Amino acid sequence: RVDQLKYDVQHLQTALRNFQHRRYMREQQERQREELLARTFTTNDSDTTIPIDETLQFNESLQSAHRGMDDLIGSGTNILQGLRDQRVTLKGTHKKILDVANMLG
Repeated sequence: RVDQLKYDVQHLQTALRNFQHRRYMREQQERQREELLARTFTTNDSDTTIPIDETLQFNESLQSAHRGMDDLIGSGTNILQGLRDQRVTLKGTHKKILDVANMLG
């Protein structure tokens, strides 16, 4: 019988704590709701500013870097094409020299 009473007391204490917690949470939500309803919002609130200048400057820097990389890749492509052309020219010259050497014996 004592064990049953201990169990009932623990059960009731747990139920009381749960009830108090739910009541506290409900009161807190009501308080927050009232604070939101009582707050006045303005169009030029300092908390809602967006640093557009910094973002714009960052975007321009990225675009500049992108253009620089494109120029660098284009320059590298032109250099490779020039080297290919020189190779073709040198191969042709080498072949002509070999032909002349063969003719002269």
